[in-house]
Amino acid sequence: MPSNAGSRSSEYTALHQAAEGSWPVLPAERNWGLVGISGVTLSAGIAAWSYAIGGAVSWYLAAGLGTIAMIAGSLVGMYFVTLAAMPVSVKYGIDTIAACKPQYGTRGFGFGIFAQYASIVGWNCLLLIMFGQAAANVLHAGGVIGSSTVHPLSIAITLVTIAYTYYLVIGGADSIRNNSVWIAVAVSIAGAMVLIRLIMQFGWSDIANAKPAYASGDLHLDYTLGFEILVATVISWWPYMGGIMRMSKSVKQALFPSMILLGMITGVIGLIGLYAGLATGNPDPSISFVKVTGLWMGIVAVAFIALANIGTAIVGVYATAIGLKQIPALQYRLSWKWTTALILGPVAIVSAFFSAPFMNHILTFMYFLGLVFAPITAVQAVDYYMFRKQKLDIEALYDSSKQSKYYFWGGINPAAFVATAVGFFFYWYLLDPVTYAQHFPFKWISATVPTVIVSGFVYWLVTRAVVIPARKGGYEE
Repeated sequence: MPSNAGSRSSEYTALHQAAEGSWPVLPAERNWGLVGISGVTLSAGIAAWSYAIGGAVSWYLAAGLGTIAMIAGSLVGMYFVTLAAMPVSVKYGIDTIAACKPQYGTRGFGFGIFAQYASIVGWNCLLLIMFGQAAANVLHAGGVIGSSTVHPLSIAITLVTIAYTYYLVIGGADSIRNNSVWIAVAVSIAGAMVLIRLIMQFGWSDIANAKPAYASGDLHLDYTLGFEILVATVISWWPYMGGIMRMSKSVKQALFPSMILLGMITGVIGLIGLYAGLATGNPDPSISFVKVTGLWMGIVAVAFIALANIGTAIVGVYATAIGLKQIPALQYRLSWKWTTALILGPVAIVSAFFSAPFMNHILTFMYFLGLVFAPITAVQAVDYYMFRKQKLDIEALYDSSKQSKYYFWGGINPAAFVATAVGFFFYWYLLDPVTYAQHFPFKWISATVPTVIVSGFVYWLVTRAVVIPARKGGYEE
């Protein structure tokens, strides 16, 4: 009997080491199920950044075309992420970072770690700062606090929320699964209430007839701008994908949560920001609602923001922690609690000292996401489907020696970095993420979609012409 107990204890420990580390999660260890996966993806997908996204679309498009652009853009962006990252993570039980080693190399995959870490830290800054500001704004608009108290109170609320997020994440994969289910249910109900109340308060006819503030007059260009905002931001689900989907039992089980509950839901929730932006000129419903309906409805909106943002934040921290565990020194020498602190620490620093500069440049951050992740998804998809034929060598993924199939030249695959660099500059030419200036033919083809195509072609060409003839990367097998 003690022997069996010891065996069960060892099995439990091994499962948690896999779920909270870089090792593959075996099918028998994937205990989230459809409900768990759906809860995690829905609670992650419903986040207040959608308000900012929808508000940005309201600058260019009216309600009708804006709705179409947001739903279409979210599905297109999520298609690229799902194609590139989801099947490999489900098949082999690996996270997004491990899955990019066959393309970028046993050392070059550090680029993926950096992209994941920087993007999720940035998103969590946006989410948690936005919640603190929304809560303080509602109390100020409702006459509860004075104007001089708004900024310090928003920082205090943000820091408390960061601490609570840390508490939820240190419970590991099981805690995230269990908490995400109830958060998903609460957020879905609250989100429906906010959207219905918005339409009832302002009237659908007024929202539908409202004119976008910064429309260029060229409807085709305006539609492409609205569409691009969604594609560029939704494609940044790439860093989250593997950490979630490696706990799924099958690709079939993961497809709906990936495409709909992560992807399309971003566009759907963003409609609140779109409609609020058109009706009031302010995409933040926590402010517009309290002005029209009073303090209590504003509190409902803030409660929605809190649930939505915390749910997304804990999933992001979990996915990033798994990615950081790909670094051998962190895998064995840094505990799960300290790894989590390494991710939330910068969020706390930015929130406390640099919240205003960060929020003032949030649109630039969003466009940079498209610039970074469009080439990555292209490289990963072309490599996995066209060259690897959907087969990876698991042992080589965790072998950093020169004998690894994925060592290439000094641990770096030049084909991946050349293709990624070309994609960077091509995207920047089409749509400058700093000035938002567009160049021909952006109006007709957008920026993210052609960047995926160009990056994928360059990767295919360099791999076929240079890497395979040099017998690097294990392609000959």
